Amino acid sequence: MVVIEIKQLKKLFGERELFKINNLKINENEKVGIVGKNGCGKTTLLDIIAGKLEPDEGKVEVKQDFIYLKQFNEVEEESKFLSGGEKTKQLYKRKLNLHTNLVLMDEPTNHLDMESILKLEERLKKYQGTLLMISHDRTLLDHICNFIIEIEDGEVTKYKGNYTSYQIQKEIIKKTKELEYFKYIEEKSKLEKAICISKNNSKEVKKAPSRMGNSEARLHKRDAEEIREKIDGHTKALERRLEKLEEKEKPKQEQRIYMRVEENRKLKGRNVLTAEHLTIQFPGKILLQDINFQVPTNAKIALIGKNGAGKTTLIKEILKGNEKIKIREAVKIGYFSQEFEGLEEEKTILENVMQDTVQGEVVCRNILGRLLFRNQEVYKKVKVLSGGEKVKVAIAKILVSDANFLILDEPTNFLDLPSLEELEKLIIEYQGTILFVTHDRTWMNHVANYLFIIEDKKLIQYKGNYEQYEKEKIRKKETKAKQEDDLVIEMKLIALDSKIALTKDPMEKEKLEEEYINLKKIQMQNKQKC
Repeated sequence: MVVIEIKQLKKLFGERELFKINNLKINENEKVGIVGKNGCGKTTLLDIIAGKLEPDEGKVEVKQDFIYLKQFNEVEEESKFLSGGEKTKQLYKRKLNLHTNLVLMDEPTNHLDMESILKLEERLKKYQGTLLMISHDRTLLDHICNFIIEIEDGEVTKYKGNYTSYQIQKEIIKKTKELEYFKYIEEKSKLEKAICISKNNSKEVKKAPSRMGNSEARLHKRDAEEIREKIDGHTKALERRLEKLEEKEKPKQEQRIYMRVEENRKLKGRNVLTAEHLTIQFPGKILLQDINFQVPTNAKIALIGKNGAGKTTLIKEILKGNEKIKIREAVKIGYFSQEFEGLEEEKTILENVMQDTVQGEVVCRNILGRLLFRNQEVYKKVKVLSGGEKVKVAIAKILVSDANFLILDEPTNFLDLPSLEELEKLIIEYQGTILFVTHDRTWMNHVANYLFIIEDKKLIQYKGNYEQYEKEKIRKKETKAKQEDDLVIEMKLIALDSKIALTKDPMEKEKLEEEYINLKKIQMQNKQKC
């Protein structure tokens, strides 16, 4: 059954066509993720479907009741002093009715900590209706969605499968286009060469020698004209084939610029910094109590924990030089925060990035290009940029600086998926130490090789990524549960052994011995599994 049907829809942004949809259907029970660059029209499309915005052309038919959750915009006045994550959780608690047949959601994981994201994901997994969701959380899109809608260059395309499946399909399309382009260039080159040879052959058809008589000359001329006509006919046929050859656009080639720390800034020791017996507290509240940790040189560390656990506070203690934190002399910190303190609003993107760089303009422009600032866009003033664009400029500025220890506080907020993926590649390539705060599980799996987990006022250091950490937690939990089961079995065996020794009734004794043997078998099986 079709739940949403869109026909001949067009939406303009000023005079520019934002996107168009000839025919798009969302069927019952489909879980659809909407992806695309910032500004491509994702939220606009949801607003049109929800009836909050009118299209310039076309028709949208929604055939079931729905709820539309736009983060925490609709939270009551009395909640205005809550944090972003608290507002989002309150909104979902009040309005996320999963008995509704259709749910529309715009960036549902924004501002949520990991625990809240996992709880929301579990709720959405159990949802039996139709879901249409904008999200930059790739793990959520993978775990929940069975269709992806992409808005790119004004075109809206629906792909079957989750986000990973969509990426695979996009890569296949890219490779196919590359193959088609090379075949086109090869065929075009062959035809142009053949035309050139044919024209030269036509020119080389010899005129009648002067010693020939008139009759012989006329015969030679007639034969030469026939040959030339045939050659010219062949040339025209080749030219027609060249004209009809379908032109293929050259696919964009990604420029790979590896971020290198200058030799004189490279760190040789084992650790960038060491903290011993560090306590962070406010009046009436202890965030971290007597913690010890080291930041290994060249490590990429994800700092994670619940909202309010003390992640940003710990970063600020590192930056201000808490006496319990010893930072090596050769360390130069590059810090990113959501306040964008290092950006000058009246200067251009390129001027900001070039301000303190140790790299040349070519490298800076290529880094900006990879973060989707291309051509003349680098001359935009920072004051006209969106939040997501400012994030990219601020991080680009740090990447090309002489810093050798980057601290990034929520760098993934406000970024669209293409920018998120490009930034991820740059961070992986960066040859220095990075400590970053994020709730993005894909980033924690792709980028991090260490985790710092703040939990119960302590800091747990783990070598590995988030997926490995979660698997180990499950394994430990299963091991603990098994140990508890083994202990219960052992206690039962001791109790049965005692009863068998005291029982004089043969029938009762036989029954107890049978129960004892069965428990012994279970105990042996559990040991063999280990």
